[in-house]
Amino acid sequence: MEKTKLKKLLINTAKILVSIVLLYFVFKKIPFKDVAQLWSTVNVFYIILAAFFFLASQVLSTKRLEFYLDSNNFNLNFKSNLELYFLGMFYNFFIPGGIGGDAYKVYILNKKFGWSAKKITSALFNDRLSGLLAICVLILCFSAFLFEVQWVLLIIGLIILGIGFTYFLTKKIFSTYTEIFFKTFAISIIIQLLQVICFFLIMKSLGVHDNFTIYTVTFLGSSILSLISFAGIGVREMLFLQASKYFEFNASISVSASLLFTVITAFFSLFGIIFQLRKLNLNLREK
Repeated sequence: MEKTKLKKLLINTAKILVSIVLLYFVFKKIPFKDVAQLWSTVNVFYIILAAFFFLASQVLSTKRLEFYLDSNNFNLNFKSNLELYFLGMFYNFFIPGGIGGDAYKVYILNKKFGWSAKKITSALFNDRLSGLLAICVLILCFSAFLFEVQWVLLIIGLIILGIGFTYFLTKKIFSTYTEIFFKTFAISIIIQLLQVICFFLIMKSLGVHDNFTIYTVTFLGSSILSLISFAGIGVREMLFLQASKYFEFNASISVSASLLFTVITAFFSLFGIIFQLRKLNLNLREK
């Protein structure tokens, strides 16, 4: 147990260091005063709208997890699931050196209801896997608009291959979730599109009106690479900075938009502290 805690601490420390180093290099190229100046010009209406779409994506993510829990006959009601989800967000964002959000869910559900920690972990893993698959599929879909027509068939083939392989993997290793695979995948696509709309609105708030396809691909790509940093901070900004060298978009604006997305994430992650302070009260659905 002590070795596990030490390993987790080292991984989280490494992620924080990655974020710090990447932000250092980003702000060497783009002074933070430039970012602050851009923030002072934002259209607040679009930011509020962006926050609404981000919140919608998180609520829908809660519903997706509910399907995975239900597959194991873990019938947590939606309100309890939502509170636990936001508390997990809080742990992930504001307590990087402590217990992770997913680990906390496993601990609290196992302690409260005596549910199998292994089954809860598998539900959370497949929930994440579904989201990852959706991101990869959307990256390929949006990338199709950036390539010439002859590449479209290859992209379609890769999408079919990716979905097929993930379905086969689920059926072979996690057969419990086979029946809900396509349902949860469809939900994952909607969740990611809601976050894309959120980022699109943030860009609009900063006065951007074109190049949305490459912005979208870069944003989705940063969601995958965010695994190597703390809450994706630093990775998104560095990826946008590097992409600006090859595509025609303003590096300062894209980095500013990326940081605004992080601010919105942090804002909703703070909701979790409400449930932390007033003691989490989890209940099952009434039959």
